[in-house]
Amino acid sequence: MLKTVLSHPFVSNLLIVGMISILAITVFTPDIVILKKISSHAVQLMLLYLVAGLIFHLFDQQRLLFTAFACSAALCLYFKLRADISIAPPVKTEEPTFLLAHTSTSSLTAPDGNSIHSLLSQDADIVTLVEITPNWERALEGSLTSRYPYYSTITRIDDHGCAIFSKYPIVAVDTFYFGEIPNLQTKIELNSLHQITVFTSNTNPPLFRRSFERLRNQLDAVANCVLETTGPILTTGNYHLDQFSDEIQDFRVKAELNDSRKTLSPSLYPPTNHIFFSRDLECLNFSNFYDDFSQRIGIIGEFQFQKLRDSASTGMD
Repeated sequence: MLKTVLSHPFVSNLLIVGMISILAITVFTPDIVILKKISSHAVQLMLLYLVAGLIFHLFDQQRLLFTAFACSAALCLYFKLRADISIAPPVKTEEPTFLLAHTSTSSLTAPDGNSIHSLLSQDADIVTLVEITPNWERALEGSLTSRYPYYSTITRIDDHGCAIFSKYPIVAVDTFYFGEIPNLQTKIELNSLHQITVFTSNTNPPLFRRSFERLRNQLDAVANCVLETTGPILTTGNYHLDQFSDEIQDFRVKAELNDSRKTLSPSLYPPTNHIFFSRDLECLNFSNFYDDFSQRIGIIGEFQFQKLRDSASTGMD
């Protein structure tokens, strides 16, 4: 019965047009909110094309099979070009390395209140957090400062507070605003030869066209500050966008940053927290980390310095 339906020219052509249309929307997403929501599930669509192709194969529908597999392959190529995903593992050198973890206080609210312990168990050298409120500021300072004596916080009663905790000295701190949203900029000295600048930001979730434009403008403001800063740079935050969104890709290109995330997430809720890094650095490892209840808390990356060039690493301007 189903084979007969799929073999009908009208149904077959309709499915082919539908598959190609969804692919086009995903790759060339119009500036329409609902279509952006569809494109944010590009990984799931790629898997759906693959499964659909196998189903078409069972019913001997060659045209539909080849179309589905071609769409899946096109999305794989799209992911490769957009995220610069490479199967070649990075090579660890003798240059210094450090671990940077990023999370939000909303992710630390585990049922047993033990999620901060799970964060500490990662033993990161630097921890950045967003959604810092007065209560969370006191809790974090009481829990983290024994291991991370250097820190800087921006405390807010809304979700736009942010903080950084470091095992290494923080030698400079700056805050720049996009409207009412603060963005924390810190310079950390790992040793006499190596310093890094870390930008930490939170954003409002883009629900409407105007909020998408506002988010894009905030990312532009961060990118401008990154371009004005010399030396190795990392940006962390919850940007409320998946790694393949046009806004994130434009931000990365403008700020000349690389993505730490080199794998695809099959989750129905694509990750929106990110760590980006400049060309002075290389990401050796990147992963999620979890609490005792297997709830994802945040992300962590191991970074190493590229070999020192003639130009010395300087900090903020």
